[in-house]
Amino acid sequence: MVLLKLAIGISLVLYGTSLLINTATILGKKFNISDFFIGIVVIGFGTSLCELVVSIDAVLKNATELSLGNIIGSNIANIFLVLGFSGLVQKIEIPKIKNFDILFHIFISSIFFLIFLFLKINFLIGIIFIGTFFLYIFKSFYKSDTSNDNEEVKLVNKLSTLSFNHPIKIGFPIIFFSTVLTIYGADMTVINAIEISKQLGISEAIIGLSIVAVGTSLPEIAAGIAAAKRKKIGLIFGNIIGSNLYNILLIVGTSSLLNQFDYNNQNLLIEIWLMFISVVIFSIVIKYFKKIDKIFSILLLILYFIFMLVLYSKNLTPL
Repeated sequence: MVLLKLAIGISLVLYGTSLLINTATILGKKFNISDFFIGIVVIGFGTSLCELVVSIDAVLKNATELSLGNIIGSNIANIFLVLGFSGLVQKIEIPKIKNFDILFHIFISSIFFLIFLFLKINFLIGIIFIGTFFLYIFKSFYKSDTSNDNEEVKLVNKLSTLSFNHPIKIGFPIIFFSTVLTIYGADMTVINAIEISKQLGISEAIIGLSIVAVGTSLPEIAAGIAAAKRKKIGLIFGNIIGSNLYNILLIVGTSSLLNQFDYNNQNLLIEIWLMFISVVIFSIVIKYFKKIDKIFSILLLILYFIFMLVLYSKNLTPL
């Protein structure tokens, strides 16, 4: 029964993200919006709902470090796992991404990194984060460029046709439905994967550092794979950058407004450094590399596996 529920959960995630990618792409063409912007706003927001729910719930329960650990770990997974698995499915020709988006991503990640190390995230910083996020979304929409996305719209089925012809009545409700379906599937997958691990006698430490960490990023990974299959590469990079910015600016910002945001940054030092390094690597790749092939994708997955080993070793180290 548990295996069946696990299979159902994975199927829901895959179907939900496939429907989300397809409908979001069609609506982007309908309103003449670039794939990259759709990836940032629609896909990025939809796939970050897991982190939003987990983080807010953790802060309300006075588990701020769990909230921050979830955000930091998710940003690392977004880069290594989304790119890694997407590149295994399809060789990725890296699209031209505006310098502003690259620099803004690394700038915000650096600010978060420095604030985490030397200051404290508080109400004021939360307000600034949220305001900065909406300014970025506004600027991204205003400067959205569709020059690289002007291929003919392909309406592959009746649902696609209905979404294109009736975006308000059909398209946007499908976006909402597919997002909910993806999040529900991811939750079902994580819960039953943990249950299987317990039945097999695997420790909670390994479960937390592997299944749960990957589980909260499962929507981003599935969305990246779905986009790679459709050769919608702009969606992949928009999803990664968008999800990471959502996590830092919107989710950390919102969480810091809800309760006393108290944490010990020493408990997440390794994680914050690895997040910063991963963002630097990602920025170098999209700026100076032309493609991501299977060998490079495997390397990214190996690096993430090493990251997991580091965290597992840290977990076993007596305090």
